[in-house]
Amino acid sequence: MNTAKKKKIITFENKLLYLALLIGFIPSACLIIALCFLPFSLAAKILLMFFILVIVIYGAFFIRQKVVFQLRTSANLIESMNCGDHSVRARQDHSGGVLNEFNQTFNKLSESLAQQRLLTKEHQILLNKVISQIDVAIIAIDNKSGISLMNPNAEKLFKCRFEEVENWPVSTLGLQNIIAGEHRKVVEFEIEHAKKKVYIYTDEYFENGVKHKLIFITDIQSILRDEEYLVWQKLLRVLSHEINNSLAPIASISETLTRLLKQPITQNYFEQELKADVQDGLSVITERANSLNNFIKRYQELTKLPLPDKKLVNLSSLINTVIALFGDSIITANGPKLMVYADESQVQQVLINLVKNALQAMHGEQDGVLSIVWVKDEKLINIKLTDQGTGISNLDNIFVPFYTTKEQGSGIGLVLSRQIINNHGGDLTLANRTEQQGVEATITLPIN
Repeated sequence: MNTAKKKKIITFENKLLYLALLIGFIPSACLIIALCFLPFSLAAKILLMFFILVIVIYGAFFIRQKVVFQLRTSANLIESMNCGDHSVRARQDHSGGVLNEFNQTFNKLSESLAQQRLLTKEHQILLNKVISQIDVAIIAIDNKSGISLMNPNAEKLFKCRFEEVENWPVSTLGLQNIIAGEHRKVVEFEIEHAKKKVYIYTDEYFENGVKHKLIFITDIQSILRDEEYLVWQKLLRVLSHEINNSLAPIASISETLTRLLKQPITQNYFEQELKADVQDGLSVITERANSLNNFIKRYQELTKLPLPDKKLVNLSSLINTVIALFGDSIITANGPKLMVYADESQVQQVLINLVKNALQAMHGEQDGVLSIVWVKDEKLINIKLTDQGTGISNLDNIFVPFYTTKEQGSGIGLVLSRQIINNHGGDLTLANRTEQQGVEATITLPIN
């Protein structure tokens, strides 16, 4: 049976040794041949030949040793750097040459790596401080769905220590459905038998070329409670104002009528006057009761707003239809031909409310112009209505139900409009113009 022989590998230093011996032996052989023809004794010739061979062999091994020493020294320096010790330096002299250039280059590299390591360590310390103090729970998930990092806020949110769950599956925290795909949304899940509303944002990062997952969780439960409290506070303030405006005169008139009815009737003219006062009082009570009833009905409109029946709508035609309802007004419209997926009647009602408010704000302005412009970007359609009216004095309350600065206003037009746009997945904002007097209303609608 034939056996394959492994080819013997000659190392670099041995190749160098063989090369030096070869270079030395060629002139040595010539010299030895020349010695044979010289008139020396045999002993002298043998001694000279031996001396020449010793010098050649010693020189070759000396060269090999110098090269091996330098290469091992360089290897040790590089190994020290590889182990994180950047304080080592190669010895330099002023003799110049390639070796000195190599040592200079190595020392510069070592200094540069030492500085970079120091900066990296400082940045890592800063990042750890930020992660530990930030009011967001941060969880890193490795490529095997194991927990590889948790900051103190995440430990507090899930009521566990990172050391206890390190490398455990992410299902331990109930986040197994979160790591699939990207998430940027508010969700509600159960932690320690208590439901919490949180905002979850997921992202990815790479470590040694392997993709890992980052989960950012913001506990918005307390934020929502504070916002709900503020909304209820504003709403109750408006409700109290409206109800008191109706109940106060009703109670006052009722007391007056009760007092009049208790007085004795002694003359005919007093009986007629009493009858007229009672009729007037009852009329006021009826009017206030009807006003309060209408107020309650308007409130019910907010709670019974139907969900949009979305269809593809030509936005240009929709806006031009709204403009046609206000024929005598100066309204300009500019925008591309776009199709929007929306409830045509609801969006039309929003535009009517905004155009009507803008024209009322410009009442008395002879040169006032309302401009409607719509544009599209990658994901959204923006509709801007810009007027030249008096502006809004109190922007904080414009979306508070029943808040109004108009004498005949109901205070629900803007609230309903915003709710309609929100139901479409968009947003409605109002802001005073900065370059001149007026208001800019912006409707944002998703393309799909």
